[in-house]
Amino acid sequence: MNVLAIDTSVGVSVAILRSSGEVTQSQAIDHGMQGELTAELISKVVTDSGLKIEEITDVVVGVGPGPFTGLRVGIVTAAVFAHARNISIHGICSLDAIAFDYANPCVVVTDARRKELYWARYEGDRIGEPQVSKPEVIASQFPDSMFVGPGAQLYPDFISGSLMELKAGSLAKLFASGSAQLVDVLPMYLRKPDAVEPTIRKSVL
Repeated sequence: MNVLAIDTSVGVSVAILRSSGEVTQSQAIDHGMQGELTAELISKVVTDSGLKIEEITDVVVGVGPGPFTGLRVGIVTAAVFAHARNISIHGICSLDAIAFDYANPCVVVTDARRKELYWARYEGDRIGEPQVSKPEVIASQFPDSMFVGPGAQLYPDFISGSLMELKAGSLAKLFASGSAQLVDVLPMYLRKPDAVEPTIRKSVL
């Protein structure tokens, strides 16, 4: 099994896990060019891994939670790749990959903007569904928990924890372990997008 993993919930991360267990990974900060970056990184990791495109057997994609545009780009790219190669695609909550790396009870947090964090609690498996809350609310709810993830040091007045990147390679390893909580390949938005079409158009006459 050779797995291509893609996550665009926090920046852009792409990886290939070979059947030998070797991981080839590339990451980039999201500067609003997720589509171009994702395609470039897929090409890079395939080349660097030494695999041929036709040797990839599965696609794993992080479904968030995350921002509207970023999630959509990663999921659509993964779906198109899987469809073109006629191979299986699998969805995993992006936060699960960080918890898999940490391998201890924790609360995983990532930046949700608007002075909020996406979060989920783990004791081995994820407990409940991911949520979005103010950092002070999360801190009061879990005063004795270990916070990990890209959002663990964004609001030090309320939360201080271990800064950990979200890596597509961890998604691939979680999938290969057989312990992943697979979900539908649909984006976890948790809230409405920032940009919405106005319901009433003002007359310019």
